[in-house]
Amino acid sequence: MKSRFLFSLLLAILFCQTQSAFAQQAEPTYYVIYDYMKVKPGKWDDYLKLEKAFKKIHAVKKKAAKMDDWGLLAVLSPSGASTEYDYVTYNVYAGEAQLANYYEGQYMPDNWSNLLTPDEFEVVMNASEIRTLVKTEVWTTTDRVLADDYKTAKISVFNYFDFPATGSHDKHVKVETDIWKPIHAARVKDGKMKGWRLLQMQMPFGADMPYQDASVDLYTDMKQYLAAWDPQYFAKVHPGKDMTALMKQTNEACTLLRGEVRMVIDRLDW
Repeated sequence: MKSRFLFSLLLAILFCQTQSAFAQQAEPTYYVIYDYMKVKPGKWDDYLKLEKAFKKIHAVKKKAAKMDDWGLLAVLSPSGASTEYDYVTYNVYAGEAQLANYYEGQYMPDNWSNLLTPDEFEVVMNASEIRTLVKTEVWTTTDRVLADDYKTAKISVFNYFDFPATGSHDKHVKVETDIWKPIHAARVKDGKMKGWRLLQMQMPFGADMPYQDASVDLYTDMKQYLAAWDPQYFAKVHPGKDMTALMKQTNEACTLLRGEVRMVIDRLDW
């Protein structure tokens, strides 16, 4: 009986290890490259034509397993002539091989010009006259809560975080996971938002970077985003806990440096 038990235990351990390895293989790290774009005066229509042309190119790259997704967002707030950028594009790469190919491989697919109309080809060739690429950042997802139809969300609120002397990345992740993720999950379940992601910046990096982490809140539209936030979710999700103490724990772990409201203009699967 003892040997049979040990044999069964060994099989269980091997099964768990196999399942764990399969899960790790099935869930690659997704790298999101955000490009921040400043449109030159009078070039707004040309810029949208430019991104429509690049959408065709990205679709071919996705079909060739060179990337996983792409999207275009307009920055609604802050806005104005003095803002650093007007639009943000994101390219998603599944796993290190796709990301490495982005940096080391050929960016444009073969015969890419054949994918475009003459007008589209012209705007791509004159991209530098239409917009300025202000900066590029690479992020990964630390955690998430998403509705089944989260890709229908039109509003994306991007929150940039740094850490006070009492905080750190690990402490930030803990308060997000323990305090805020259950609240977001409850709101998603109740149809108050479409999703939430917690991100960590991978590149660039170093002490000079003004922010390290970010969260993204997804909403169906501006009406859903602007709806009054019900503080009763604290009591519902964290019964018996002091809301003031939870807020104090959050503020000691992280500092919200800036929040941006962005509207999704286009996606690869739209």
